[in-house]
Amino acid sequence: MPSQGVGGNGTASEFGDLTGMTRQAVDDFLRGLGAKVKSSSGNYVEYKFSDKSKVIIRTNSEVVRLPAAQYGSDGRRINRGLRLDKDGSVLYTRDEFGNQIPGTHITGEKVSN
Repeated sequence: MPSQGVGGNGTASEFGDLTGMTRQAVDDFLRGLGAKVKSSSGNYVEYKFSDKSKVIIRTNSEVVRLPAAQYGSDGRRINRGLRLDKDGSVLYTRDEFGNQIPGTHITGEKVSN
């Protein structure tokens, strides 16, 4: 079982690093949290929670976490393009000009086969 995450950004932020867990153990854990599962055409496995946060496991076993959508007072989404780090904290992937920040695309979180 993973440790406690920082929380505050949807279910995908409420648990810690999944590194080292088997795909089956991760699948059981995330389904136990209420995730709906679907496979993409590229064989990624996507776990989507009722709050719209997501955990995606790529074919190379890398884990990508996306926070629950947040909206400003004008109704526009204010956290588009953000990811979550291994501990569930927000990981800013773009600077104020929209340029990708190097080293933020992959967090190093990886499940075992």
